[in-house]
Amino acid sequence: MLDSHAIAAAAAPAAAESQGAWLVGGAVRDGLLHRLSDDLDLVVAGDAEAFARTLAVALDGATSSFSERFSAWRIVCAGGHVDVAPLRGATIDDDLRGRDYTVNAIARPLGSESSALIDPCGGLADLRARRLAPCSPGALDDDPVRVVRLARLRYELDLTPVAGLEQAATAAAGGLATVRVERVEHELSVLLGLAVAGAAVRCLADLGALEVVLPELAACRGVTQNPFHHLDVFEHTLEALSFLPQVVAALGGPRYLAAPAATGLTDAGPLAPLAWAVLLHDVGKPAARQVDDEGRVTFFYHDRIGEQLARDVCRRFHMSRPFAQFVAELVRQHLRLGFLVREMPLSRRALVEYRHAVEPFAFEAIALSLADRMATRGDRTPPQSMARHFRVARDVFGDTPAAPLPESPHA
Repeated sequence: MLDSHAIAAAAAPAAAESQGAWLVGGAVRDGLLHRLSDDLDLVVAGDAEAFARTLAVALDGATSSFSERFSAWRIVCAGGHVDVAPLRGATIDDDLRGRDYTVNAIARPLGSESSALIDPCGGLADLRARRLAPCSPGALDDDPVRVVRLARLRYELDLTPVAGLEQAATAAAGGLATVRVERVEHELSVLLGLAVAGAAVRCLADLGALEVVLPELAACRGVTQNPFHHLDVFEHTLEALSFLPQVVAALGGPRYLAAPAATGLTDAGPLAPLAWAVLLHDVGKPAARQVDDEGRVTFFYHDRIGEQLARDVCRRFHMSRPFAQFVAELVRQHLRLGFLVREMPLSRRALVEYRHAVEPFAFEAIALSLADRMATRGDRTPPQSMARHFRVARDVFGDTPAAPLPESPHA
């Protein structure tokens, strides 16, 4: 994590040479909430590139162009990254008024004797009142990606949308189809890195945004399952997503998760790669669903169909080939551990074959299987059934401890 005060001190010489420099956005907000950040945003009046290069030397970091749209520069350094962008508008007040939400439109001057917050939109009062309000009536129409950010901020920070905000988001959601897919993917990946991702994804569905950005998942709404499931495919997916942080903790903790970069995903939290796989693990079910002559619902080969759909999603979002392979393989293998549980006691050969099939992401495959199993019947899941699942998980992944049954989450 980055120390905003240390960064500000390092930026002081560059700030003194500029026409003005400010710490803005989430870092100011998080500081007021006593939260740490791994990315900081700076705004400068003048030459952003020169400022960034000077600061990069002070931070012993590497700098590169980050956004052609805003002529922004990114400094990658120990603990995270710092983004430097030129002032948008004639003044810092103009810049802040053009941002998304008031809680993100607070600035702190750098390189000056004054440390007073600049808050033209009333973000500090909204933060204290736990309100999520747009900076302007047209903020979401100006940039529809802010609809996805609404869902994230609402649950990440436990904020209540002000009157009319959700209606404005619903009206703006269709505009997500016109936004650069990389920006949408980034917002979704940040959202999926949260423990409250299940609730945030449901919010996207309620706002009409999910059918625009992830129609494969939206198609799962209302797809009923057999009596062994207590929810439809969509709600089951969200419950599995909501169980995920507890399952990872029960399996030994996030230290066993592959680093996002090792999966091919960048700029995301530790849980995000696995959460993507959980989100997409059953997207093949709508196409696979069949009802036999006796009324039994089946989803034969939904894992294979889902594998291809997961690749399609990654391709549409211009995600890396390694990450597409990571997600697709986890989706294809997500039933396999459950099949092994039914075959207990297991031979060493069966365990080795499974481990070989899911390496180098055995931990992720096991966590997905357990979250999926927990969400099959929710609170009605027999403890002995989960105990068998954990026993096989320990046999496959030797470091997996004996773990209590996770409590049911509320997505």
